[in-house]
Parts: sequence; structure tokens; C-alpha cells
Amino acid sequence: MATVPKTQYNTFAPKYASLEGEVPFSKLEAQLVDLALGDCSGLTILDLGGGNGGPARRAVEAGAAVVDVVDISAEMLRVGRETEARLGRQGRIRWFEADVTRPLATQQVTAADGGDGLRADGYDIVMANWLFDHATSLADLEGMWANIVSYLRPGGRFLGIRSLNVYAEHMSASSAKYGLCLTHIEKIPGGVKYMVDCRVQPPFSFEATSMESTYLRIDDIPRRLGLVDFAVIDPKDTEAVKEDPEFWDDFVKDPSCGVVVARKP
Repeated sequence: MATVPKTQYNTFAPKYASLEGEVPFSKLEAQLVDLALGDCSGLTILDLGGGNGGPARRAVEAGAAVVDVVDISAEMLRVGRETEARLGRQGRIRWFEADVTRPLATQQVTAADGGDGLRADGYDIVMANWLFDHATSLADLEGMWANIVSYLRPGGRFLGIRSLNVYAEHMSASSAKYGLCLTHIEKIPGGVKYMVDCRVQPPFSFEATSMESTYLRIDDIPRRLGLVDFAVIDPKDTEAVKEDPEFWDDFVKDPSCGVVVARKP
């Protein structure tokens, strides 16, 4: 059984927040999420595993009325709240500490500011960016998807970035072409476990896992739960790839990750 410390992000939360400005990989990641979000004018969004709120802030900038961020790391949430305070915004992003592998409805989840809990009537969009890469078992993965589907309104959209090929050459330790690399890759029941090394100053690493259902895009669990119309955002549609197709050619030919979208009928 693989075990990933659920609060490992507490130790480097402030540094993690700066990844987008320091490594090309994170820049492309942000643009892929932006394409999947599209125009969010007036929408309500739930961001599961949302950490310091990077995607949540982009959703707000795209017009979202409110984004509720749920994460297990108290420190990541603290960094996110402080960032919002510096931006002078209040009430557009709410912060909730909870374990998204377990039913959120049974955890008495309350907002960090003491406000109301999660929206009982659901959300127009549910995001799960990198969330599945912390599922250490099929039971964890089932719990994550169950929360996603239960909080997604009929007609609502799901989106989330995830690993697709942990063995991609551009993610190897000898390359790390886009600023990140995956090391110590090993098989676990139903998937793989590995370390993510972030080539920033100072560098840091964290452990992640991914189930075959996720990285092979089988998605048998969400399909069984009722989601339909699964698709992957094309990296060639991002401004980063359009501006420098030669640099991103290795990623386009063999994507190590992708934003998967679906909807609830």
C-alpha cells in the first residue's frame, strides 16, 4: 500500500505558490486550465484539492461569482488567503480544510472565516487540478470522484489537470526540460508512485501517486457515476505553444499531463 503524507505540502506551501512564475511547465499548466475554464461569468465553482488557490484566482479573473477551495493542507490554504488579502479581494474565494477522499457532507466542513459551508445546491463547475495524483488507492480515487459528482449540478462541467505519462522523456531527471522531473517511479497496486522534483531555487520535492484509471484515461469510476463527454484540452491551443512551438514540441508529441474535461447530464 502506498502512503503519501496528506499534509506534506505544509512544509513548502509558500515556495509552491511561486512555481508558476519560475518554471515553464507551470505556465503551460495554467494556460491549459484557463482554456478549460473559458468564460466563467456569474458561475459558482468548487475547487477540490485547490491548495493556495492558483486556479481559483484565474476562475475569478474569468468572471466566477465565487470559488470555494477545499484542501487538506492548512498551510496551503493560509498562503492562499494571504494572497487574496494582498489583492484586496474579499468574498470571491472561500477556503475550506477537509479530506476530499472522504464524503465532504459528513465532515462538517466550514469556511475558514466562519461563514457558511459548501453550497448544498451544488456548483456550475467542479475543478480537481492534480487531485487524482494524490490518490494512493482505488478507494481514494472513488471518494474523490464521488465528491466531484455529488457537488456538480446537472448540466455542470468538470475539469482537472492530471498526469498522463510519468515516463515522458522531458520529465526525466536527465532532461527536466520544462522545470520539473519525476524520479523514483515504482509500481503500486493499481498504479504508480513517484517523486516530483521542482527545479527551482531552492529546489524541493514531494511524493505523488497516480492510478491507472487516471493516467490511462479509463475513467471508469466517473463514467459509472454518470459523467459523460470526456475530452482533453489540446496544448497546441495555448499561447505558450503557439509562441514557441519548437520548445514545446516534446510535450505536444508526448504529453506528460493534460486537462481532462467532462460534464454531468
